[in-house]
Amino acid sequence: MLLNRIVGFVVIITIIAGWFAIYYFRNSPVQNPNGKARVTGTCGDTMEIFLEFSHNRVSDSSCWSNGCAYSLNCAYAATNLALGKSPEEIFNIDADLVQRSIGGLPKDHMHCANLAVDTLYSAVDDYMR
Repeated sequence: MLLNRIVGFVVIITIIAGWFAIYYFRNSPVQNPNGKARVTGTCGDTMEIFLEFSHNRVSDSSCWSNGCAYSLNCAYAATNLALGKSPEEIFNIDADLVQRSIGGLPKDHMHCANLAVDTLYSAVDDYMR
């Protein structure tokens, strides 16, 4: 019985560590962002978005959040939606599009999509300055 618990614990830790390694490997930070923003929402979650532009279109992006899984998914969705778009096109991305692109959000977590969009817009504003 004790051996089963130990093996189960090791398996869970291995899965979690593997997920983090894959996530951070695939979502490496943009080295020289042209636009970046860090916004803290009313819920206390902080989100960062980094955008690299080439020929006035987003060529690379990355994000970070210290919030819940919904917050991180919304940040990731917002950066993916911005890829290949001009600043003007990015301003057509709204919270509803972000939440639909991840398959929906519970009503009490819709603020995560709003935070992602606010952070994305702030990163674009930084680029345009």
